[in-house]
This record gives sequence, structure tokens and C-alpha cells, in this order.
Amino acid sequence: MSLYLPKPVNAQSSKHRATAGIVIIGAGMAGSRFAIELARAQQHNTLASSQAHLPITLISKEPQVGYNRIMLSPVLSGESIFEETYLYEQSEYEQLGITVLAGTSVDAINTNQQSIELSDGQTLAYADLVLATGSNARIIPFPNYDAKGVHVFREIADVNALIEYARQGKKGLVIGGGVLGLEAACALASQGADMTVVHVDSYVLNRQLDLPAAHLLQEELSCRGVGLEVSASTECITVNNQYEVSGLLLKNGRALPADFIVMAVGVTPSITLAKDSGLDVNRGIIVDNFMHTSCPHIYAIGECIELDGELFGMVAPVNQQVDTLVSVLKDKRVSISSSLIKETKNNWHPFISKPLSLKLKVSGIAAFSAGQIDFDDSEIEQVESVIYKQTSLNHYLCLYIKADKLIGTVLYGDVSEGGFYSQLITDNSDISSMKETLIFGEAYCDSEKTTVTDSESTLPSVASIVGEAS
Repeated sequence: MSLYLPKPVNAQSSKHRATAGIVIIGAGMAGSRFAIELARAQQHNTLASSQAHLPITLISKEPQVGYNRIMLSPVLSGESIFEETYLYEQSEYEQLGITVLAGTSVDAINTNQQSIELSDGQTLAYADLVLATGSNARIIPFPNYDAKGVHVFREIADVNALIEYARQGKKGLVIGGGVLGLEAACALASQGADMTVVHVDSYVLNRQLDLPAAHLLQEELSCRGVGLEVSASTECITVNNQYEVSGLLLKNGRALPADFIVMAVGVTPSITLAKDSGLDVNRGIIVDNFMHTSCPHIYAIGECIELDGELFGMVAPVNQQVDTLVSVLKDKRVSISSSLIKETKNNWHPFISKPLSLKLKVSGIAAFSAGQIDFDDSEIEQVESVIYKQTSLNHYLCLYIKADKLIGTVLYGDVSEGGFYSQLITDNSDISSMKETLIFGEAYCDSEKTTVTDSESTLPSVASIVGEAS
């Protein structure tokens, strides 16, 4: 029995209409936002024309349309209800004239005929097609990985299944000490499950935190009843005679008992449909800065895309991609002249990838990371670290400085200065005038004396602790 009833979206008929329109495959955070923003842009378009805009159709594989996956963690912990995760009300789709096909999937794309085949056997023509297929939870094929009791944490159906274990006080293991794994473990522990995180590296969030910050986090996890096994490599998932989970066997020979397992080891872009349709793919669907794929009249946005070798799992760049594609398609009409195409092309806004640094609260634990925080032996000699720690409050701040530039920072507990430090890193600012007071925050620094000395140089990589747009 489902713990949360899906919010109904009335699926309109998918039969061919007289005019093919803009069809969006995928109604997650990227697809649903694009549909709404495109429809709004069309409504507010001031270009004089007697011709109607192309109709918009949004296709959702899940019965639930346009919910925020990031908010599934508080739903899992019982802090909120699923109905609060929706990005838009059903009435908004209806008022904007968006046709929503919920609970159906796309089996194939016919690029020559510009049509798609739906799972119910019907065919739908398109003038322009947008792939917003998102990503899939990564599954490591350990022996018995498909046993009963092995789950991922990706959709509301996963939340429903996991809450049942927690309410029965079951013993669970989370494979993966990243953001999602820690959120799942904390949430389930708060609901009554006996939880342990199994992580292959020597400390949790090793890509986002330095060791002192991670130790503070691990102490807090222990206080919240979450066990931790680090430097732990899984050999196989153990099962009983009914092929049900009984635990994990580690490569060092230790056995960890469990009633269920959550695999939280990242995501992979959903590219199967695009690949089968002949589009260029690598790790993701290859696009340009205007979200064009390799096939005419087909675009892609969100976690499924790849641009210049980069994948995108954060909310901010996905929203920027939506804005770009809205600028490209907002003026598409039932009948459009070549002169209007040239005119509107000048109004397109290219997507430019930017470094990000965002804060996250893992079950109420605030942490922040930006820039480079991991260095090899040859680099560390040239890097100065400035540290502030307030033990009584579990506050920690570390600044990594090189040649009068702030190149990285980690904050734990109090993250209020994260935006200030992040901007200094992004702007490649000279901090020599404020170096002595920088550790105390923006209020103690004369920021007007900072200068950007090399705005064209390659910006430092960013390790951000963030919620998934997926």
C-alpha cells in the first residue's frame, strides 16, 4: 500500500493533432520547469503575429508530474509530505494549455518522420523534441545486487518502500557515504531504522570536505544513531534461501547483517532512448551551447546531457539550460518564415557553464565547500591553510590560499560566509590586502581593495555539497 498518494494529472489524449508541437520527454525538475517557462514566455511574447504558437506536450513516465527530487529526503524523514514537493500546481499546466501525458513512456523516436512511439502503442508527431530524461540511480553489480531488499533512493516509490522498513525497526545498510547516502541514513534512522553507512573511502563526503570537517560530521552522525564503516569494500550482498537480503560481506572477510540495503553510489545520465535513436552520445547526450543535439529539431536539457565533456547534476546549471532553450524555442509558431527565424536567433541566450559552490544541510547539518580542497604532495608545499575552529559549537573553517589568491574553502556548522569566499574564488581576486582578516569574514575585510587579475584564466574546480536536480 502506498504511503503517499500521487497527485493526479489528467493525461489528455495522445492521438495525432492537426499541428505537431513541442514535445518534452521527461517531467522531472528540468522537463516540467521548461514546459511551464516556455508556455509563460509564449503567453507574454509581444511579437506581433496572427499565428498561434506551437502547442506543448509534456510526457511523464511516473504518474507524479514535476516534483522536486531534492525534497524526497525530508519526506523520507517525515519532516514533510510528498504533496509539498510539487514544483507547480496541476492547474498551472491546464491554464497554460500544456498537454500532460502522465504514467506513460516513450519507446522509440523516429527522427525521419519526426514522431515518437508511446508505450501505449500510440504515435505522436513533433515539430521540436526536447529530451529531459534525467538520470538513473547507479547500481554496482555486486553478486546478488538484484535480491529482494536491495533499493535505490531516487523516486517516491523508493521512499514508500524504505519507510516501511524504518517503521518496522529493521536493520539497514547504506552503500555510499556521499550526500544522498548520508541523507538516506539520517532520515531512516529518525524514522526508527537501525542504520549503518558503508563507505569505500577513509571518510565520508571525501570529495566535498577535508578531513577535520569530515570528522566533525562523522561525530554528529554517531550522535544521531547512524553507524559508520569506512575504508570498507563490498565483496557481495548476502541472501537467505528466499533470495532476500541478509547483509553484506566485506572484502576483509567481515560480515554486516541487514534486513535491507540502500545503494547510494551516484547516478548516470539516461541516454538509452537517445542512443537507440541515433543521436550522438558519450556519457551523456551531446549538445551545444543552445541545447541542440546532433539531430535536427531535437534538443536536450538537464542531467541527461553532456557539453564539452561536462555532466550536470546541480539545480543552478539545469535552470540555466532551461532558460537557454526557452530563448531558442519561445518564438516557434505553427507557421514561421525564414526571416523570423533569423530575427529570433539573435535573441538566443547561450548556456555557459560556470563554477558553482552551494551549501547543503545533511539532515540539519550545515556544510559548505568551494574551490580546490585536495592537493597532491607537489601542490601542498605551495598552499597555505588558515584554520578557525570553535570546538564548543562544532564550527570549523579552513581557507586554502596560494599566491595571494583564495583557491578553496571548507566550512562546517556556520556556513554564513560561504557566498563571500566563493565569490573571491570565482573572481580570482587578489586577497593580499585582506589576508590577515579574511578568516573572520566579509565584515572584517576591505573588499573594495580586491581586484580580478586574470578573469580569462581557468577557474578552479568546485566541489560543492548540493541537492540532485534529478
